[in-house]
Amino acid sequence: MRPQRWIVPLLFMFVMAPLSGCNSANKRGSLAMGEPGLDEVVGPNVAAARPVTWVDRHPLFSKPRDFYEQTNSNVLVKGAAATVIGIPVGVFGEAKQIVGGTPPETRPY
Repeated sequence: MRPQRWIVPLLFMFVMAPLSGCNSANKRGSLAMGEPGLDEVVGPNVAAARPVTWVDRHPLFSKPRDFYEQTNSNVLVKGAAATVIGIPVGVFGEAKQIVGGTPPETRPY
């Protein structure tokens, strides 16, 4: 019996996927080198500013949070604003950040 034609490429894919990891000996030029530290504080008023976290680096997660916090209404409207407006804006911002890189200025609060 001859094996199906799709078995060989499928086995090759399952063997090569774990072997082709992202780690390399060349650490220069990695994208993570320009990211701010997690303990930085952003904003003019240090006491009122929130520390920078990994969420602030990714618009996919920060934009829905921003829309939720900026909406002055009940919880249902805040959730709808974060879901209906914040998620598409975050996806677009994340795609823009992938293509163009992180913006040079820090996020104001």
